[in-house]
Amino acid sequence: MVQHRSRTTVARRRCRLARATVLSAAFLLAVVPGLAACSGGGGGPAAAASTTAAAAERPSSPAKLTIVAPRNGQTVHQARPEVRLELAGAKIVSRTTTNIQGDEGHIHLLVDGKLVAMNYGLRQRLPELPPGQHVLQVEFVAADHAPFEPRILTQAAFDIAR
Repeated sequence: MVQHRSRTTVARRRCRLARATVLSAAFLLAVVPGLAACSGGGGGPAAAASTTAAAAERPSSPAKLTIVAPRNGQTVHQARPEVRLELAGAKIVSRTTTNIQGDEGHIHLLVDGKLVAMNYGLRQRLPELPPGQHVLQVEFVAADHAPFEPRILTQAAFDIAR
């Protein structure tokens, strides 16, 4: 009986691992191209030309994005501060699609230049941050994870109290 449980446990773990691997691969296939477009990384003249062409084809958005908290210059007394946003002129959608609408998308949160969350709401707790100054960048992106043109991007610098 103990061996049976052990085999069952091993089989369940393998199944979970396989499922996680498939989900990770699907996530990467859906997200990485959009994140590459968001990062704007360069690779020479051909990459610059394709980036320019891709940017010319991007839709605009009427969205207005505002960081309510943390405010620019604010000192925060939590290692995991909550980001609160306001979005006007657009709505957040959770589906990923290539059928882009200028008034539909979701939020990318970056802290100190690193993507920390893709959010489908207007509140998000940040990961634990060390004491000191940090820069929060928030972007409203299209449902394909790529930016609108022009970008809907705002930022705030804040301090985590020591």
